[in-house]
Amino acid sequence: MRLVTILVAATALAACSQAPSAKKTDAAPAAAPAAPASDALPGDYRMDLAHTSVNFRVSHLGFSKWTARFTKMDGTLKFDPANPAAQSVAVTIDATSLQTNYPKPAELDFDAEVETSFLDAARYPTITFRSTKVTPTGPNTADLTGDLTLHGVTRPVTLKATFNGGYKPNAMDPGGRIGFSAQGVFKRSDFGISYGIPAPGTNLGVGDDVEVIVETEFQMADPPPVQSAPATPPKG
Repeated sequence: MRLVTILVAATALAACSQAPSAKKTDAAPAAAPAAPASDALPGDYRMDLAHTSVNFRVSHLGFSKWTARFTKMDGTLKFDPANPAAQSVAVTIDATSLQTNYPKPAELDFDAEVETSFLDAARYPTITFRSTKVTPTGPNTADLTGDLTLHGVTRPVTLKATFNGGYKPNAMDPGGRIGFSAQGVFKRSDFGISYGIPAPGTNLGVGDDVEVIVETEFQMADPPPVQSAPATPPKG
């Protein structure tokens, strides 16, 4: 009888110790990412070539994304943080400045081979992009649509652009500075570059899709004079 009493008491104690489960609540919606800190001034900006890279990637046999870059370019930007849709950018790339990672350039000038076989750079020495529309998609992102001229053909291309922040001209950087990242994909066959595209159903060749990755900074083309801080009077 004593054993039964103990078992009943233990069971009651266990039941009492099991608190009811908390009511499940919906998770709070994620906050939208804040725009990066910036006091950059509106105006005309010029690309800072020391802090700009234009890379592209294409599928190689389906085994990897073969990557190369251009090393000579120039660009201008009309910057207006209060009205992003009114902004515009124009970029010119030297098609003969292509650079690959080929390990034995003394045996084969692979850079020149790609410039010839794919770009026909001697005939079409420049690649240009001129924006036609900026569509804001977030506090610091936008779809940047423009006319890409490549291999003598002009077609619209859209890049996903991100404003990374900036600052106004100052004593350390008299031109001020703003920075952007952008990426997008287009088909090279749309520009008449079909050399090496795999036959349907295979990966034997170089892919049609070209992924572009851009990192760039701009400085004001005609910055206002930087106001020096007033001298602090000596304490006396």
